[in-house]
Amino acid sequence: MPYLISFAKWPSHKSAEVMKKAIESAKKFPEDKSFGEDLVSDNAIKASEDGVRSLSVLNVSKGKLEEAYLRGQAVGNLFALGIDGFEYTLEVWSTLEEAYGSIGQKPPE
Repeated sequence: MPYLISFAKWPSHKSAEVMKKAIESAKKFPEDKSFGEDLVSDNAIKASEDGVRSLSVLNVSKGKLEEAYLRGQAVGNLFALGIDGFEYTLEVWSTLEEAYGSIGQKPPE
């Protein structure tokens, strides 16, 4: 099944607000393992002179892509609408097997 990848960024001085919002988000959107397997769980975080960035990767369960995507949007919007300078994107990426399958092939073993 495909990967749902979330990228987010915010100004460093907004990190305390982001952490408070993360606690709110966890209560409002409790973990639901039926959406798939977290490959990068609880977000990977990187700080730089450009601010803070986070990354999460979900290997989406069969039949759950639309629901997982809509939930991802709701979570992202909770942050983006509440914290000035917070931006996020959600991207759907194919697995290697799906990419090969799209051309009628199987990946090499």
